[in-house]
Amino acid sequence: MAGYNKGQAFLDKKATNLDGTKGKYFIALSSAEYDDDDIICFVMNTERRMDLYHPLCNREKGKFIIKPNTFSFIKDYTSIMLKMEVYYKLTEMYEYNIILYETADELLLRQIKNCIDFNYILEKVFA
Repeated sequence: MAGYNKGQAFLDKKATNLDGTKGKYFIALSSAEYDDDDIICFVMNTERRMDLYHPLCNREKGKFIIKPNTFSFIKDYTSIMLKMEVYYKLTEMYEYNIILYETADELLLRQIKNCIDFNYILEKVFA
């Protein structure tokens, strides 16, 4: 099985939340090489309240806002929710419910990482 690169955006058509199962977009902020490696990801949501935020880092709110067209599937301002990480195994990235999209550039990945308040997430995230 091939490895997985950090910065990969993807849609999990069977992601779960409080409302049940609904497709969600994610961005991976770690890479993986072996089947049982964890991939640290953050969910991306359309941001409807841009009056409360500004593009890029909103550390105090735990969000990183990306502009429309940052990825091919992003049509509106979108929040990357940085206060709660999600873990996927490499093997999960090749299941039928995952659709892979393009990979973020290195500058964007650095900006996101610099925006993370590590008090909210587990220590192993970027060790």
